[in-house]
Amino acid sequence: MLAISSNLSKMIIFIIAIIIIVVLCVITYLYLYKDESLVSKHYINYMAIPENDGVFTWLPDFFPHVAVDISIYTNVEDDYFFLIFP
Repeated sequence: MLAISSNLSKMIIFIIAIIIIVVLCVITYLYLYKDESLVSKHYINYMAIPENDGVFTWLPDFFPHVAVDISIYTNVEDDYFFLIFP
């Protein structure tokens, strides 16, 4: 009976160790992963955006020309566009 109990406790410790290792690997991956294809650009106002920059193709016609502190995040591969301005 003692041998079974010892083997069972060793197996439980082994399974807990494996779970801890898997959790640490997932946390490390999530912490270190960076999306390299995400491009971020920041402009002080609308007039600071260069005309030859591809940003103008993403902006709608009704975008306010008096906007300031513009941040633009794009990922062309995923068809992602995010724009922040106060």
